[in-house]
This record gives sequence, structure tokens and C-alpha cells, in this order.
Amino acid sequence: MLAPNILSVRHWSRLLGGRLYAATPRIDWASLLRRTFDVDVLYCAGCGGRLRVVGEVVEPSMVMLVLETLGLPTVAPRAARARDPTEVLGTCEVD
Repeated sequence: MLAPNILSVRHWSRLLGGRLYAATPRIDWASLLRRTFDVDVLYCAGCGGRLRVVGEVVEPSMVMLVLETLGLPTVAPRAARARDPTEVLGTCEVD
């Protein structure tokens, strides 16, 4: 595992292609997801074309309506209990 400030060889092409640079202080969400997870959320799996954002839903009642219409959960899951970071799969080994 590399330190957070070390770039692995597999990401060099992303760096050289400019996808890891921030040209402005504000970066759109699609670029952040592409840079962070190497996932292009604006790629259409159906036709291979590019999707575009035409609007946003921010009103809570409308968000609930959209989620219900799509058959998705409208209540956030409970937060998981915190775990001991030194514990690995239920065992704690010290060398």
C-alpha cells in the first residue's frame, strides 16, 4: 500500500492527461468522481455517447418522490458502529 502522497504507476496516464490537475478552485462532481474513482458517470452504457445534466432535484419532497418512483429507499441507512482500526478481521496481532 502506498502513502497518500505517492502516485502509483497505474495513475501516471491520468496525471499526464491532466485528469488529476485542478485548473480552478471549483470542480464539478463528475470530474471529482472521475479523478477519485476513475469512473466516468457521464458515459452512456446504452449508446456509448455522453450524458449531460439537465437539472437538479434539491427540494426534499421532490427527492422523496423521485426515490419512491424509482423504487429506491427514502430513508438513509443507520450509521455503522465504529471499529478499532488496529483490529483485522476480529484478531489483533502485535509483532
